[in-house]
Amino acid sequence: MSAERPYSPGQAFLAAAWSPLVLAGCISFATSMLMLAVPLFSLQLYDRVLGSGSRETLLVLVLMAAFALLSLGMLDAVRTAVLSRMSTRLGSRLSGPLLAAGALTGDPGQGLRDLTQLRQTLSGPALSALFDAPWLPVALGLLWLMHPVLGMFGVASALILIALAILGDLAARRRLKAASRLSPGAQQQVDALGRQREVVAAMGLLPLLQARFTRIHDQVLILQQRAYERGGLVSGAARSARLMIQSGVMALGALLVLDSELTPGSMIAASILLSRALAPIEQMLSGWRSLVAARESWQRLKQLLEHTPPGTAAMKLPTPQGRVTFEQASFTSEGRPVLRPTTLAIEPGELVGVVGSSGAGKSTFCRLMIGALPASSGVVRLDGVDIATQSRAALGPHVGYLPQHTGLFAGTVAENIARMALEPDPEAVVAAAKAAGVHDLILRLPKGYDTVLGEEGAPLSAGQRQRLGLARALYGNPRLVVLDEPNAHLDAAGEQALAMALAWLRERRATVVLVTHRLNILRQADRILVIENGAVERFGPRDAVLSELLRPARAA
Repeated sequence: MSAERPYSPGQAFLAAAWSPLVLAGCISFATSMLMLAVPLFSLQLYDRVLGSGSRETLLVLVLMAAFALLSLGMLDAVRTAVLSRMSTRLGSRLSGPLLAAGALTGDPGQGLRDLTQLRQTLSGPALSALFDAPWLPVALGLLWLMHPVLGMFGVASALILIALAILGDLAARRRLKAASRLSPGAQQQVDALGRQREVVAAMGLLPLLQARFTRIHDQVLILQQRAYERGGLVSGAARSARLMIQSGVMALGALLVLDSELTPGSMIAASILLSRALAPIEQMLSGWRSLVAARESWQRLKQLLEHTPPGTAAMKLPTPQGRVTFEQASFTSEGRPVLRPTTLAIEPGELVGVVGSSGAGKSTFCRLMIGALPASSGVVRLDGVDIATQSRAALGPHVGYLPQHTGLFAGTVAENIARMALEPDPEAVVAAAKAAGVHDLILRLPKGYDTVLGEEGAPLSAGQRQRLGLARALYGNPRLVVLDEPNAHLDAAGEQALAMALAWLRERRATVVLVTHRLNILRQADRILVIENGAVERFGPRDAVLSELLRPARAA
């Protein structure tokens, strides 16, 4: 059986972060204890050394304090390294699942950006301040032992700063949430501008798109500005309050010294203790932006991963025969039926042509067949197994798919044909290219198979990209090949190469589903499926269905 992968964000986070967090907490406890060296040194210096005039005592105190503070510095560096490595491990474990989940939702970049924000916060000073926060009750307890009045002053001071921290969070949270919801929309406008630059240039759309981007982006900036202004007010108030508290504890300590209820050394030690105790709260107030951003990022990451089906480790599957069955399978989008409940079977080695008007549901039919879309109801099976339950990594090598939008990647020609394998198999790449009739075309490129393509296959023409996409679909001798409008951009030579590729697939008994508007390519089909308005109108032998399709044209 295959082991479950940690797709659950809680499991993945704990697996990557639990041990480092515990270790960082232990180190923080040790550094908090070592921080006592400063107030204790001040206490002993004022009450013992200055009173006795003993140089030997001073030397011993200096050496002890130096050792404690050097140890504190080393432990603090170790904690920083632990948190940094935890951040790296978290990024390594979640980046792959996030990329996969984002690919399914249509925005793979957002999850990775959120992960970067989370990692930066985990390895930054804000998290260190959270680890130092437990020092607060310890310091307040020591203040109370020095004098109950100092303890009460310390508790009141801590409550004031905590209240300011909560107020700052409440003042900024709503606006930052709204900004985070709008920000992806602005990014989508930027991405679309890069992908559709030819359309933008041809029809003069840049001013309109620029206006749309500016409107969304300005809303984000205004929301962030208002959040930062309110947060800045709270941070300023907290800074003033902390300085007043530091002066207040000195004044209170001096008053107790004058009343002979406290020693001068205890007065100085109390000031240092309270300052150290309140420092983490002030650090969290100064770093509230990163904490709020990290929390929003974590919420989005949880939603992204929790709405992705649990993944399983890829297990080598036996080569499928290629029998595809639809059992009342349907697909609904936004309440509208795109493909109505469909029941049919495609036999192994069969070549089925799919025709229908634009928007009839042909592409949805194909995507359901290869498992790219989950059926809203019913089941799609490959060799009797629900294709939606199969590991994509294990099933992918047995499936060839050429969508309407070819979808080539930035990389070499060989890498694109080999489905972006890190080390493409040269023999398999050439075999697929020859089967697709594109080998000679590739050799005419500047560097042949090593020619580097840009995003979406630039600078190749639409027809060249489609022919490379066909070679990619044939790579590895798949048993199920789905071609969605594979001849939409082909010239006569490309049409001939496609016909030869279909013959090559028939020789290998691969199951082929071919969507097309050009009926001449269907002469090789065994059966033809007609889809109209999301429903199967006809499904039968090639000649019978073709004669029905061509009859109106002949009559005209």
